Amino acid sequence: MAEQSNSISHTNNYLKNLSQKKYAWMEEAVASFTPKPATDTKPKSPTESRKGNRKGKKRSSSPSLDQDSHLSPKKSRPQTPKQSTTPPKQTTTSLQPKSPGSEDQPLPTATTITITTTATKEEPRKRHKQPRFKYTNFPVKGYNILPTRNITSSFAKTDASFIPGNKAGAEDIVPNSTEEWRDIIIIHPGSRNLRIGLASEAFPITVPHVIARRMNTKLPVNTEQDTELTEKQEEALNEIKSELKWRMKNAKRRAVPNAEGQVVGFNTNAPRETILDHNDPYKVEWTDVENSNRPEYFIGEKAIHFPVSEDSEYRIFYPWRHGTLNEADYSSLNAVLGDLEAIWANVIQSELEIEKSDFKNYNIVLVVPDLFNRSYLCELVTMLLTHMKFKAVIVQQESACATYGAGLSTAVVVDIGAQRTNIACVEDGVCQVDSRMSIAMGGDDVTKTFASFLRVNKFPYTNINLALPFDWRLAEELKEKWCTMNEAEVSIQVYDFFVRTPFQQTTKYQCKVYEEVFLAPLCLVYTDILQPKTKKTVEWASKNVSDDVTEDSNVSSIVKNLMDPYPIDTAIAESIYAASNGSEEKLKRYFSSIILVGGGGKIVNFSKVLEDRILSTVIAQQSFIERVEVLPAPRELDPEVIVWKGATVMSKLDSAKEMWIGTKEWEEVGARCLKDRALLL
Repeated sequence: MAEQSNSISHTNNYLKNLSQKKYAWMEEAVASFTPKPATDTKPKSPTESRKGNRKGKKRSSSPSLDQDSHLSPKKSRPQTPKQSTTPPKQTTTSLQPKSPGSEDQPLPTATTITITTTATKEEPRKRHKQPRFKYTNFPVKGYNILPTRNITSSFAKTDASFIPGNKAGAEDIVPNSTEEWRDIIIIHPGSRNLRIGLASEAFPITVPHVIARRMNTKLPVNTEQDTELTEKQEEALNEIKSELKWRMKNAKRRAVPNAEGQVVGFNTNAPRETILDHNDPYKVEWTDVENSNRPEYFIGEKAIHFPVSEDSEYRIFYPWRHGTLNEADYSSLNAVLGDLEAIWANVIQSELEIEKSDFKNYNIVLVVPDLFNRSYLCELVTMLLTHMKFKAVIVQQESACATYGAGLSTAVVVDIGAQRTNIACVEDGVCQVDSRMSIAMGGDDVTKTFASFLRVNKFPYTNINLALPFDWRLAEELKEKWCTMNEAEVSIQVYDFFVRTPFQQTTKYQCKVYEEVFLAPLCLVYTDILQPKTKKTVEWASKNVSDDVTEDSNVSSIVKNLMDPYPIDTAIAESIYAASNGSEEKLKRYFSSIILVGGGGKIVNFSKVLEDRILSTVIAQQSFIERVEVLPAPRELDPEVIVWKGATVMSKLDSAKEMWIGTKEWEEVGARCLKDRALLL
């Protein structure tokens, strides 16, 4: 302690001396401005001395004049007295005036008075030895310009702020404990399917996230045209085939000679059979529109089974596309929100059997992607609270819900959806912001690639059109049944499939396949084989303008992490590297705790192939990673419902009570509620 105090005092003295030396020129400038009147060295005559004595007598007779005599500019500087042989008497040093009658004693001269007054002037100058220039407009070393309170103030800088309305955890917005979670509805929207259900249930209800709306003008049906492969796509196809040969060699499997010729020859003359309706156990009930009763829209299965034709008045819309609101097929934001409200309200009423008048007694947990537009999220919350009249809302991210559903605290969540793949690293239940990635590819790209390979091999159903809902469902069904990444199953096999078209009898086909069942899923790794996607960006104005300025950084980070088709193995490695922050322990932990969620990763043995691909990346090789592990779904749970299941677990925690957002506070402050009561939103 003594050494520390000595060092501090030494530092203070150093700064004090430095400031005095640095500004010593100012003291010299002040001293140079002091006037120096010329001293009169000429001896006075006897007449002048008499006049001086007379003036002295007048001064002594008036004390007031004597006290102000030192203010005269002529006597501002002391004069050297004349040297006389007779020493001055002791009374001359006194400043008290003498009485007029005492003429024997000499009066005090002006010189004596000036000496005493000058001494009083010089006394305050001794105080200027301290550091000067206390108030300056330039910084002095060791001193701050601004007061400390202005630098360290936390006013308007803290995240916590007062929000009018219901406080966090208020009884008015928290679910009723007596209901046992039966008053909480979990909504997980997707590009193809909507998963919705009560928190008290074990599994959600999966409904096609689609609506068939009647239009005033007839619109032509989209048709898909086959295009020839470009040079880039041919190179990617050759790379995929070479990897298959390498894997077959490592698995000690022999390739079938002349396999492609056998497949094409069989499919060209494939037999077909017509099945009558009473013999078809999976007959589809198509939506029949009567002339007298034509509703405005159909939702879910009825919309999928609607017989769309060129002269149809109805058109099918998907309000949720590519992990966000559909900006391509809608002209305004209100149109998208209107279809979302119609779908969600209809499913809640029909599937969950909850009347619209009872919505005010239910809470909603909305699960959104990790990278989601803040303005769109505000509009969704406004729709749920203001228009649909729900009690309260919680907004949660997919990656955090996936870890809750899988029972892990730290994991790399790879969500392969229908049209987008989201990757995020989660540590202790918190999503790492720098690790978030969203790639514009998913299970639909695998379906399209698989369909294109089937056409090359003379698929028996030549009229397949993926733009039609029933044909798209057929292609997805064949992908789920036939596609595999197990080398032992790559051989010439014959499969049966059924084609069901609107108001026609079912037709049974036979088809041979070989290596296309293995090559199609590899399009997620060799992305050059995918068809180029057309982009249509629409800037919709948001009503929640109070948060637009503060969310510029959020929008820029979302745009930065949204990527075009990119190899999934490289994207996972880059996400892990960004989340590890140079820590080898975190790097190894993330590489050994990868979970696959979503319907796109349900292909047989896909996880094992993904492990090999991630281990061969440059980042894994440079970091000397020896083991990469993709964890299986817990308790044989379907990967598609892991996120929804995690949302139910999260809504039952005690910490969720402070995350509910009610109608009052949302109408007062809007988007600020998301910052105070939602994680990373």
